[in-house]
Amino acid sequence: MPPVVIKTRPSAEDDFLPLSEYQAQTPNTFFEGKPVLYFHDENIKAWASDEQCEQLFFFSKAAADNSVSLQPTPPESHALGKDDEHTREERRVEVFVSSRKLTLFSHNSGTGVEIPYPAITLHAIKNFKQLDNPDSHAAGFAGVYMQIEFSNSGPDDDESFEPIELTLIPHKPASNDDLPSVDPLNAERTNALFNQISACSNLNPDPRNEGEEDDDDEFNADHIIFESDVDQGVAIEGLPGVLQGNNNGGLPPPLPGSSGWITAENVNEYFDEDGNWIGDEGVSGELGDGAGRVRGRDEVEQDGTNGQEDVEDGDVKRPRTE
Repeated sequence: MPPVVIKTRPSAEDDFLPLSEYQAQTPNTFFEGKPVLYFHDENIKAWASDEQCEQLFFFSKAAADNSVSLQPTPPESHALGKDDEHTREERRVEVFVSSRKLTLFSHNSGTGVEIPYPAITLHAIKNFKQLDNPDSHAAGFAGVYMQIEFSNSGPDDDESFEPIELTLIPHKPASNDDLPSVDPLNAERTNALFNQISACSNLNPDPRNEGEEDDDDEFNADHIIFESDVDQGVAIEGLPGVLQGNNNGGLPPPLPGSSGWITAENVNEYFDEDGNWIGDEGVSGELGDGAGRVRGRDEVEQDGTNGQEDVEDGDVKRPRTE
């Protein structure tokens, strides 16, 4: 799904309905009004690669004189190696996790993007450790890693298309007098961001494609019937003797020699109240040999038929023993 690029910073107070207020009342409608704000954070670092940052629209563009560095900054950058895919950073990104879209707005570039939740194909918590001090718990931090797929961001070949990788890291802005340090509340803020993205993603499932709807309708309209008069049905390739039914829900063509289908509406034409067959006359078609006739035991249990063995002695039963 395509994103929406915005040039005006959203207002958490004016453009959204707080989650606490939404939960405290019964809304008149679930489809109108302001989107519900599940999470809001004004100090997020956004990391992406040089190759993909332009597809996210809110990343700042490099100046002609390269006077401003766009690379990841300390202390979080100490967790990145030379081969890390995160090579670009947008320092002050404001995040709005609402019931309709995930909104990211950069105060440095003055540009934001509204991301539909179905476009977020994967999101997870990613833990980082400083390369120089990997055992230090205080130096570690976490962020929300996402893979995003916009419908107009890649080629038609799905195999060669790579999703956009974005990592959001809650951080603590450092003053001029303080050295940059990892926010002690980084873990709590990261967990809250991840949980609310998950909650809002569940509110916005993937829509059904129009092509899939057409395929389902076509499948539901086809009924499978069994071997019958091929002239009255369309054979299904690969299934000998199986035909497609019709779309009006009617019965399939009758089997040869069945003289039509016996249903609750016409059963009285074939049987009387006692269950005796009366369909010899007045019914179209011919019945098979022996249809509607009860065979006696002598006829059924002939020598060599129905499991009976040919023996000279008529007594074929084993004598009973005590």
